[in-house]
Parts: sequence; C-alpha cells; structure tokens
Amino acid sequence: MENFEQNGTDFNFNRYFLAERRFLLENISFETQRPAQGTGKYQLGVKDTIVAQLVGQTGFKVTYNRALRFEPEGPFTLSVSYGVMLVFNPGTRDEVDWKTIDVATEFKKNCQGLCHAMSAKAALLVAEITNEATGSPVIPIK
Repeated sequence: MENFEQNGTDFNFNRYFLAERRFLLENISFETQRPAQGTGKYQLGVKDTIVAQLVGQTGFKVTYNRALRFEPEGPFTLSVSYGVMLVFNPGTRDEVDWKTIDVATEFKKNCQGLCHAMSAKAALLVAEITNEATGSPVIPIK
C-alpha cells in the first residue's frame, strides 16, 4: 500500500503508523419519520465529522461520519460511518505522548487521500440507500 500523504512539516503519520490499513463499515442508521406539518420546504443539512480513538497499545481507530438531516424535520435521517485502523509502528510508538496529540485534526490535515476515500464510500452508500428508500438518490455536494 502507498504511504500516508505528507503535507509540509505537519505530523508525520508515516513515521508513527504502519502503512497497512483496512477500511471498515462501522454503522448505518436510516430512520424514516413523519415530516413536520405546515411547511412545504425542507433544507437538507449534511455534517461530516472525523474522530480518533486510541485503541490500547495497538493504534488509533479513525472514524468518518456523514449525517443527513432535514430542517425542519423531514422524511428521514441518515448516518453512515466508516473507520480505518492506524496501527502503531512498534519502533516509534513510544516517542510521542499520544494523549497530547489531536490525531483527528492531524488526520484531516495530513491524510486527505484517506479522508477522501472514506467520504466517497459514505457518499456512495448514501446515494444507494436514499435511491432505494425514496426512488431517487440524494448526492450532497460538500
């Protein structure tokens, strides 16, 4: 597999994590609901978040979530989460106090290719689920 991207002098993921990584579908939540009464217009809101969780001495699990909600409350809510496990390089793991590093922020800045891959996977699932449920795909552009 290719190495992590490296932008400027930011945090060096290549130094602290092994190149092996697997994406995993963590969660899909799709709930239909009765739309709010008295309004004919809905605005679709899309929120993308990335969080990182330390997994013992193994590494970090980074989770990308895309959530869709209508304002006012519309016909459905949908959330899709993908994760990737970043496994520590045993030779460099102890060089950093991992509790002082905001891995999610560094991941967003330095691993744009992985962020894009998880975003694309989530977008495809959102389109498939909404197409099946409503008859036409929702493809939010962010």
